[in-house]
Parts: sequence; structure tokens; C-alpha cells
Amino acid sequence: MLQSKKFVDLLDAPFGRRGSFFSFANDNNGEDLYGKCNLWLCTTRTQMASDFSAPNGFRQIKFELVHDGKVWPAVIDTTPYEVALRCNFGEVRFTIAERGLVLAKGTDGLTLRLTTGGSGGGGGVFFALPSGMDQMDDIGSRLVRFGTFKVLLLPLKGKLVSMGRTFDLTPDANGELLLGFEEWLRDPTRRPTSEYPSYEQGLANVKADFDDFAARICPKLPAKYEPHRLTSLWQTWNMTVDPDGESDYKHTMVKMIHCIFEGAFVWQQPMQAVWLSNDIRHAWSVFASSFDQMDQNGRIVDSLLYRAQPSDGLKPPVHGAALLWLLKNRDLSAIPVEEKLEVWDRLALWTNYWIKFRDVDKDGVVEFQNIIETGWEDSPAYNVGFPNASPELNAFLALCEEALAEFGRSIGKDESVCAEWESKSKALIAKIPQKFWDGERWFAYNPETGARSDSKTVALYCALILGKRLPQEILDKSIAWMFSDDGLDTPFGIASEAPTSPYFRHGFTAGSVITPAQFLIVLALEECGRSDLAKKVALGYCDALAKYGYFHIYNALTGKEDRSLTAFGERGLFWSAWASSCFFWFASKYGE
Repeated sequence: MLQSKKFVDLLDAPFGRRGSFFSFANDNNGEDLYGKCNLWLCTTRTQMASDFSAPNGFRQIKFELVHDGKVWPAVIDTTPYEVALRCNFGEVRFTIAERGLVLAKGTDGLTLRLTTGGSGGGGGVFFALPSGMDQMDDIGSRLVRFGTFKVLLLPLKGKLVSMGRTFDLTPDANGELLLGFEEWLRDPTRRPTSEYPSYEQGLANVKADFDDFAARICPKLPAKYEPHRLTSLWQTWNMTVDPDGESDYKHTMVKMIHCIFEGAFVWQQPMQAVWLSNDIRHAWSVFASSFDQMDQNGRIVDSLLYRAQPSDGLKPPVHGAALLWLLKNRDLSAIPVEEKLEVWDRLALWTNYWIKFRDVDKDGVVEFQNIIETGWEDSPAYNVGFPNASPELNAFLALCEEALAEFGRSIGKDESVCAEWESKSKALIAKIPQKFWDGERWFAYNPETGARSDSKTVALYCALILGKRLPQEILDKSIAWMFSDDGLDTPFGIASEAPTSPYFRHGFTAGSVITPAQFLIVLALEECGRSDLAKKVALGYCDALAKYGYFHIYNALTGKEDRSLTAFGERGLFWSAWASSCFFWFASKYGE
């Protein structure tokens, strides 16, 4: 019986490439077993839906292998550059040759069958193209719906036969076939057949792109983690999008999770910039992307999908903490001054937004206005209601103010402006212990009712990212509790809610081990002078990811991945670029 040969399992990570909105996936309910899998070509130009239980049409074209008129069971193979559908009689290989072009090649005399129309939802509605419109050209290409857009089926070698929603590409006299899938958002303007790349050219293009990315970002890892280096880098590369003249992306960004969390979430970009900073030009583009979709008040779009959609969502302003890290640990001299000035201006707008619009009682301390803004969507730290003043939000804001002062001086901003930002930062830092520390623990509170949270939540302890700017007694007590039997420490990283808490429930941020908690706490521990504990947390998390994959949520008690969060009819989360980038950064920094 055939066994799959996989670089990645498509049940864990749909297969794409940097800059492309194509991907490949297994059946939603499939298995990685001979005869129990189906290969689909998918569109990642999805939008967040109001009904998270409905299929979103992610899977659009199903592939099957036909021999002697019969569909044969198959397995799915993957390398970093290709996907293959393989049966007992041969295989057809696929590569994303260009951002908007997939090529499929077969040399074994097999017929490739395509069933179009998607796996459900909007992708199955065909309106003007009920069976694929014949383009009446020299090769018999067909235009079919692909989600809300279109794909040209290009039989570059072999014959394409239409059977309604199903198409067969039969091989030529030499048993070979070559089929292109070219994405179009509106009306196609097909290039001459001779101008399409060969399969080998497309494969070489993919290989050069990924290999270059891997060499620039993380050329090696310590021996223990080296076997996982390429998969982690591939996942981040796979989720990277670039400006292309069609989308609303203005800089390079990194999306989160294919299908369910398809967007590039703005508070993740500063974290990605730190992790990608071995290539500082690449990292700077990712950092600058945070501010591309900003209104006149300085409010930024929380999540950027293919198109920007203004929403009520925000996320914590972690941008200052990331920028301070870059200033301290990386040489920014290669970044043009005009780019730095633009980022400074926009960071100032973003910081002032919080000051102006998120301080309802005008006491100089800012608050969240709803649970989405916190970044910890089911955390019990905020169960006292909103508005909600919390220590970590104000710590992040204080570091934005400090970054404006320090970064401003490095790019020639007037000293009076920098000194004013520095003064604001110090004043806010002085208020944080007064407002949020009761002598033993951190808490959040509702300024309207005065109610204080009584949870044991990691988000509150992210205030330690201020490090030595806080009194030493607070640092000592906070760290002692976090790593006590009653605290947040687990063998797999830091839990989002202490297992001893009455609110612990294995939730998204109510007890699981999640990526932002690990990264922010590791940064905080470094700022507190506890590199030993930072290393302990980082390597515990790395070990879990190395064992189970780059999932965003891990069970704090078992260390196993938790895929229970679902949407769009999917059975669980796929690998996350948030986790994969954090992995190779942690492993590189702490793995020896």
C-alpha cells in the first residue's frame, strides 16, 4: 500500500507560497492515508464571515487521478516546493510557479480529473459560468469560477475535456500533460502560450525564492532543532504576502493561519519583525506595514485580509516594545531616513489615538473598550466588564512613548519633542504600580464600577515588559509567583491562565499555551534580568512545537496541540505563522 512522503501534512498546513493566494489542502474530513485523502486547489482570498459555522468555499477544485477510465485511490506527497498526487500507476505533480499561476505536470499516462465548484458555501455558485466558459483559443482553455474570482484552465500539454463541472485533462501521445491554473480577479488577458513558464522553470522559481528566504532569515539552528528549521521557515514564508497591485497590502506582511485566521493581524507584525530581523530590510517592511491602514485619528485596521475592512477591532499597541528591541539589537542604518520618519509619524498618531480615545475617565491611564481589543478574547482578566483598565495595556503604551523619544533622537527629531515623549512615558510608568499592583499581584479594573479582576492571567503579567523601570520588589514578587506551584509556569511554556485558577478552562486565552504569551513574557523576563527563566520558557515552548507542529494553541497540562477552535466549517486550526516564526527565533536564540 502506498505511503505518503511528506515535508508537511496538508491536514496541518495548507500548501502555498509567498505572495500567492493559491494553496493546496486535503479534504476537510480527510486523512493522510491511501484512499482517504483528496487534493484540493484552494483560494485564500477569503473574508471574515458573519457566520463562523458556515463553509467559506476555501476548497475550490478537487483533483483525482484516472487510469483506464477509473478513478484510483491516491496519497498526497509534499516537498518544500511541490505537491504530488500519487497512485499505483504514477503521479501528477503541482507547483505554484508564479504568484498567480499553478502548474500541474504528469508523465505517466494518467488523466487528471478536476471537479470545480468548491466544497460548499459561496464557491459553489456559478452564475455566469455554469460549466466553465470555453475561451475559443488555440489550446482550448476554460474560464471557471474560483471562489468569488476566476481561474483560467490552460491545457498547455494534453487535451481538456469538459463534462459540466468536471474536466478531464488527458495526456498527449507521449503520456504527458501540463495544465496551468491562472488566477484572475476580473477579465482575463491571457498571455501567448509560449510565454508561460515550463514546469521546471516554475519549480526553479519556487525553490530559489524559498531557499533565499531561509538563508537570509535563519540559515541554521542548534542541532536539536535543526530538523525543524525548514518546516518552520516554510510555514512563515507560506503565509507571507506582498504588495501586488491588486490587494490592499502596501508592505510585506505575515498572515496568521490559513482559512480560519487568514488575515494579517496588525499586532502580530511587530512581533514578526523581531523574529525576521536577521534580514532587517525585510523585517522593517513587516514592521512598517502595521500603519498602512490608518484613519485620520491614528486608528489602524486590526486585521488586513485581501481587502482592508474597517472594524471595531483593535489590538494592544506592542509596537513600541518591538521597535525598542530592534533599536537595541539590530543595525537600522540600512533603512532610508524617509522610511524611518514615516514610521515615527505614524507611531505617534497610533500612540496619541490611545491617549485621546481610550481614557474615558481622563486619569492618564488608558482602557480597553471591548474584549477584542485586549488580544485575549476569552481571558477572565477582563470579566469585570468594560471599560477595562489593565497594566499590560499601559505598559505597552508607555513603551510606545519611550520608543518615540529614543527613535526620534536617532532620526533627528527636535529634542523638545523627544523629551516630551520621554516625560509622558515616565509619568505613565509611575502610575502603573499605583493603579494595578495591590502589593502581591497585578489586576485589571473597571473604572466605571471600581470592580477588580481576581484571575491569575498572564496578560496582566506582561506589564513586566517594563523590566527595571518597575520597582525591584514588584519584579521579584511577580516572577516568584509566576514560577511557583500556584503560578503560570508549565513544562511547555507559560499558561495563559494559571491551572490553579478557578477560571482555568483550557480556553483560547483562559488556560492554554499560546504564542504571544510566550514571546511577551520572554521579552519581559529578559528586561527583568532573568535570562535563565526566559530560556526555560522559550525552550519548553520550542520542544512542544517541535514535537507536535506549529499550532497556535497548546494544552497547558499535556503539551499537546489543541485544535478545538473552529470556524467556517473547518474541523480545527492549521499551523500558525505566529508560532512558526516564534519557534525559529526562540530556537536560534536559546537552543544551544
